[in-house]
Amino acid sequence: MLSAAELSQKVINFSHNYFLIDMRHDRESFYALTEKDFAENPISVCGVVLNLFMDGELEQADRIIDSLPKNQYFDFIRLGIVLVHPKITFKEFIGYIEYLKKNNLQMPNVVLTAGRPSVLNGFNDFTRIGPLLQKYRQLFIDDLSCLYEKSTCPAIYNLCLAEYFYQLDKPFDAEVLVSRTIKEFDKDSERRLLFAALYLQAKILIAYGKTVESESYIKNIRRYVKKTGEAEFSYNIDSAQVMTSFYEGNYALMNRWIKKSAPDEYADFNMLDLYRYMVKVRCYIIKKNYSAAVALLEKLRPLLTAGKRHMDLCELDLLLAITLYRAEKKELAFDAFERALKIAKRRKYYRLIGDEGPAVLPLLIEFIKQEGKSGVSTDFLLMLLDIARSMAANHPLYLMEELKYLTPFSQKEIEILKLIEQGKSRSQIADCFFISENTVKYHVKNIFSKLGATSVTQAVWLARVQGII
Repeated sequence: MLSAAELSQKVINFSHNYFLIDMRHDRESFYALTEKDFAENPISVCGVVLNLFMDGELEQADRIIDSLPKNQYFDFIRLGIVLVHPKITFKEFIGYIEYLKKNNLQMPNVVLTAGRPSVLNGFNDFTRIGPLLQKYRQLFIDDLSCLYEKSTCPAIYNLCLAEYFYQLDKPFDAEVLVSRTIKEFDKDSERRLLFAALYLQAKILIAYGKTVESESYIKNIRRYVKKTGEAEFSYNIDSAQVMTSFYEGNYALMNRWIKKSAPDEYADFNMLDLYRYMVKVRCYIIKKNYSAAVALLEKLRPLLTAGKRHMDLCELDLLLAITLYRAEKKELAFDAFERALKIAKRRKYYRLIGDEGPAVLPLLIEFIKQEGKSGVSTDFLLMLLDIARSMAANHPLYLMEELKYLTPFSQKEIEILKLIEQGKSRSQIADCFFISENTVKYHVKNIFSKLGATSVTQAVWLARVQGII
């Protein structure tokens, strides 16, 4: 166990060489502190409250915050805590920032991203500020200067605006802004924000139909963040790698992550792992473990509701709808989908829905056909349909159910598959092997049977998914 003095010094160093993930590792030491320890080292209370936030114990955290003495020193400590409180409203957040500006104070240790690959939906849900970003640019930059180095604030503003433009399905506008931020964050050593910028850049490339190879993409992120301590990011970098691999149909990477580093929601549940939990739900969907997906999502719901995490709740109900639809629970799926759609329409989360591409497309099409059963406008649904259809065409492997073929393929069948992939005709394949066309037909029939395919195109696609070719 660490002493109160040691923990206090670590809290003072927070966001420099001591991060939320480190604070989580010291949780038992923080929870063992006594009233005497708090009196002698009052700043250590920050570590206790932040751990309670991560545990989802918001009521207990509030009791501790309310019990803090009312004086100038503790008012400053209280302010640093409430700025990252999961239940803080945007109006309250701006009020606290204005207080800092008025009194010429700074809170450089406040972390809004919490290591997650996003800014507007990092530690708190600031997605609603999107419409205000363009209107109050300088005011927003001035507010950020209370929390970050002044030279970095214009780049942070650009990244927030880029995330907002992306959700509005304006990837070109987002790309222009995010390209600028990557250079600035690298120069100013804002690694946590650089991670968010690089992740958004990858999403934009995927939206354009380009394949983002997860191995090289993650290698690039690790190279950028290594100088300032990879420990702060490693748990989410691994998850981001798995998330991008879904578009490649890379099940091998997914299975390694599940086995070695995926969070265990039944062991040490941690709200810091929220992004990782959402990635794990997608793994459950791929593996057709629908009950586990539903259980994890419903475990998250009360915590996200208490924290007013609208974007996360939208994603939760979206994944729940996809899960229930695949489990053939259509009425329940439509109910969850309608909840997600209403949040998405109100808060303009267009890409959040559409980026699920082939996973959401059949559900969306059938939902549109349910005339009179939905309060969601047809125009909005058709706009989402365009995004989802484009993603499905460009990334057909995304969240495709994991298939396991028990019948092995012979070497000749694999070679025939490769020739089919190259567009060779049956007569050309026959010439390659010095066999008759009827023999080629026999092999093709066996290949179709083993893959469960009904056409050449489908056979090639399924063979690629399984890594057969």
